[in-house]
Amino acid sequence: MSEKEQSNITVAPPRRFTLPKSRILRGKRNFQNLFSGTALIKSPSVNLRYTTFNTSEWDFKIGFISPKKTGNAVQRNNAKRVMRESFRLNQHEIIQAVQEQGIGLHCVLIARTTNLRFAEVQTHVVTMLDELRNRLLSTNQTI
Repeated sequence: MSEKEQSNITVAPPRRFTLPKSRILRGKRNFQNLFSGTALIKSPSVNLRYTTFNTSEWDFKIGFISPKKTGNAVQRNNAKRVMRESFRLNQHEIIQAVQEQGIGLHCVLIARTTNLRFAEVQTHVVTMLDELRNRLLSTNQTI
């Protein structure tokens, strides 16, 4: 039996691109609060709905929704997987702004179409996160 080779990597990567379970939005009450009085950012393939809280005790949480009108279960799961991956790679853009301002933010990405392509969704998610960060910065400066 051969021995396992040692890794040459000794330094940890500067940024971790993980999406822990603690950042996933869960619970009926949280989704009801999110859909009752929130703002919406639209794109052709994905919508971003969000709500903010003045205290940081609510922290940052995100959910991923693919309605039944977008297709069968396989297509809905694929859409959620693509949205989750595109957010996971670009989450640093919004999490840093939320932590600097000391606010709570709950948001959800909602698929609008079937057969989402990763490159398309990623560009839309990046532009929506930029728009969200700009909205958060402008509302915090007026307070």
